[in-house]
Amino acid sequence: MIYLKWKLSEDGVSGTGPEETIADRGGHAEAGWAVDGDGYRIGYLSESVDLTGLETWDVNEVTEAEALAFCQALWSDAEVMDSGHISVSPPPER
Repeated sequence: MIYLKWKLSEDGVSGTGPEETIADRGGHAEAGWAVDGDGYRIGYLSESVDLTGLETWDVNEVTEAEALAFCQALWSDAEVMDSGHISVSPPPER
């Protein structure tokens, strides 16, 4: 699993992500659940592709430990699952 950190194109809350551009390059990226206050999110990439030219989204490859720390800052019980994805926080109780 390759971990990415990116921001949506407009303001981090709305706009496009790099998934389509990455798909055009032969990869498959998906956004995870974790989004910080600056609009950055953790995403997953199934295979290595060229990430140059993705400045619109400020895409950076991060380590598993960095991705986990990012998610744990939002939900302390987050952990890396066998699939490589980071566990999703439970919905808030009502």
